[in-house]
Amino acid sequence: MTSKKTIIFALILAFGIAHCRAADWTLYRGDAAANGRAVGIEKFPDKLKIVWEERLEKGYYQATPIVVGNSIFIGSNDEGMAAFNLQTGKPKWTFRKPEGSTDIAASAAYFDGLVFVGDTNGILHALEAETGARKWFFDTKGMIDNSPNIDDHTKRVIIGSQHGTLFALEAATGKLVWEYETEDQIRCFPSISGRNCFVAGCDSNLHVVNLDTGKAVSRIPLESPTGSTPLLSGDFAFVGTEGNEFLAVDWKKEEVIWRFPMRQAVRAPAAYHEGTLIFGGMDRTVYALDAKTGDERWKYITKGRIEGGAVIVGNRVYVPSGDSSLYVLDVESGKLIEAKELSGKLFAAPAIVPQRMVIATDEGVLTCLQGE
Repeated sequence: MTSKKTIIFALILAFGIAHCRAADWTLYRGDAAANGRAVGIEKFPDKLKIVWEERLEKGYYQATPIVVGNSIFIGSNDEGMAAFNLQTGKPKWTFRKPEGSTDIAASAAYFDGLVFVGDTNGILHALEAETGARKWFFDTKGMIDNSPNIDDHTKRVIIGSQHGTLFALEAATGKLVWEYETEDQIRCFPSISGRNCFVAGCDSNLHVVNLDTGKAVSRIPLESPTGSTPLLSGDFAFVGTEGNEFLAVDWKKEEVIWRFPMRQAVRAPAAYHEGTLIFGGMDRTVYALDAKTGDERWKYITKGRIEGGAVIVGNRVYVPSGDSSLYVLDVESGKLIEAKELSGKLFAAPAIVPQRMVIATDEGVLTCLQGE
């Protein structure tokens, strides 16, 4: 006789990847506010070992993968969008659009059984997560090198492009709901907090846009262009710029409250942990700053430029570097725990889920790690 537990377990399996779990990594920075934290994981092992590596026949990766259930989703510059088995690394499906090449430089997003990803020709694709079949597509009229975000409240996809426009689309159909124009390219993940969306633009402004109407709430001058993703915490947005600064912005008061000077530009998004901001710069250095004051708490120098965002799990922060190493640092002190060398330069962050970490390199190697 079939037990009640067996029936429940079978029903859970039947849902597959159509319903994500709390600990899945469904967005570029782990959550809609771009906090850079692994959800539902108290800690990850300090010492890492490679479980498997899957190498592209040609091409390379620039994006952070997303992970839903037992599936990894990531696009490359030459071989389109693909899904892989989390446990084995074996390919599940590959999508190449029928009308031409599918060069993907940005991370995907997952919502309600669909994977959303933009290509460098400016097309946003909605793919069925189970099969890779395209359900709909939308032309943004400009190169997409940033990840979409999801407005759960209205079930909309929010995406910007180098056309300088932010779009809100119905997730199920791709129907345009509203669009918001800026004065230059949009190259960042559009962070979400409450009913507002935040875009740091190449027009040197932080745009705050109402998610329901698509109208401007405020526009705060940053004094320098940026393609970096703003991290949100309460009334504050934190973002680096091409003007060699990292900024804290009170978006309600519409003012920059502190500036941290850098030797070079900041392109990597920050991660937030209990009042501390952690990010890397093009100067090869990882910084930890006090979120209230901008005072430096610690720094750690790597051997390569840092363009991928730091990811925090418990009291550890994981930082990808262009020197091919994934650095594991203590959040409080910046002390080096481990520098795990991988096959290729790391220009994008890892995705972290329970028992597994996945990261991709510029040599076209997708790597899965776990604790030793």
